[in-house]
Amino acid sequence: DFVMNKLQLLSDSEIAPLTKTVTPRKVKSSIGGSTRASKTTLPPFLTQFRHLFVRELQQFVRDTETLRARLGMTFILIILVGMVFFGTSRDWGEDGNSTDIYTTLNDHRGALVFVALTAMFSSSQPMLLVFPQERPVFIREHTAGTYGTTAYMLAKTLVDVPVGFMQSAIMLVIAYWMIGFNGNFFYLVCALTLLCMVSSSLSLILGAACKNGESAINLSPAVFVPQMLFSGFLIAASNIPIWLRWIQWGAPLKYALSLEMLIDFHHSAVPDDRQEHVNSYLYDHEIAKDAWWKYVVIMLGMFVVLRLSTSLILHVRAQKFA
Repeated sequence: DFVMNKLQLLSDSEIAPLTKTVTPRKVKSSIGGSTRASKTTLPPFLTQFRHLFVRELQQFVRDTETLRARLGMTFILIILVGMVFFGTSRDWGEDGNSTDIYTTLNDHRGALVFVALTAMFSSSQPMLLVFPQERPVFIREHTAGTYGTTAYMLAKTLVDVPVGFMQSAIMLVIAYWMIGFNGNFFYLVCALTLLCMVSSSLSLILGAACKNGESAINLSPAVFVPQMLFSGFLIAASNIPIWLRWIQWGAPLKYALSLEMLIDFHHSAVPDDRQEHVNSYLYDHEIAKDAWWKYVVIMLGMFVVLRLSTSLILHVRAQKFA
């Protein structure tokens, strides 16, 4: 483990001279008695996945300190958000006063924004150090032919997704009634879960690409802060310079907020005399009422692409030691 830990901190140019001094082990071939380099055969995929999934699950259950810290941070932040926005979404503004109605809609949207930000940061921060901490063991086991990167990533994903759903449900159980959200509770939990899944995937790929945890932590603001800038709640997308607007389409926070607003401003949850104001508000923020499925598909696509990319990065890094 010490040697692996040291090697993973070296650049390609520093590793290259070392590989020239290593001679592949030769074994007798069963054909003609010639010699060839030994080749490791991976176990069947389902066998790899089963053992990795059980190990990930056991590690999650046993690491109670990390779980308590993660849920504790979520609980504290969402309680704070709930107190600041207490009862905000129950108020639809004064009848006949368009300015007051628009102000209350802004407050309503602000509550959704900070619930989404809580979900994004509470799910992404714990994942930044996962691969920097596990890399020596992963490289050793992968190099030994114990398992492949696909089974490893799939097992980790199937443990992460339920955790994200549980975390989102805990947040909504508190915020839904404190703030007074009006949309379908289950749909809001699913929207937050999608955001948690993509945010944790961004952290995983950052941790896989960086050589150590410190680098991943230092680079994380460059990944998450732009999402706040381009998600549309600080400044309208139409007011952003046209040559920068394209960045918004790569911000999962933008899609999550749009999805949350469509759920909580659904016609079944809005008073009849506020329907026109809500429709105008959604239009002003460039949110199409019939585009909810596009937001879901885009976020799922981001999740799959990021996880596959992380698996590829891990495979490339592990091949240096093969």
